[in-house]
Amino acid sequence: MSDTPWLRPLGQPKLVVVRTVENGGPTHVRLPGKPARTVEALRESWRIDDEWWRQPISREYHIVVLDDGRNLTLYHDLLDGTWYAQRG
Repeated sequence: MSDTPWLRPLGQPKLVVVRTVENGGPTHVRLPGKPARTVEALRESWRIDDEWWRQPISREYHIVVLDDGRNLTLYHDLLDGTWYAQRG
């Protein structure tokens, strides 16, 4: 058991389709096998650039609120242009 109960591993990321506005912020998300959902709010964004280790990583993360009220963590792989949903 961990000494820090608030830390937990994230689930495997799933490839998703994301529509964005001109500045790159997500407006719609389609999870595999589901209809597209509208992004109602952007709660937080951050970027990670690293060489972990010698396989570079460049990702832009967004925590969004969908039109059904669910929170979802998305990331945009800036090296290949793909989007993923990261579930906790």
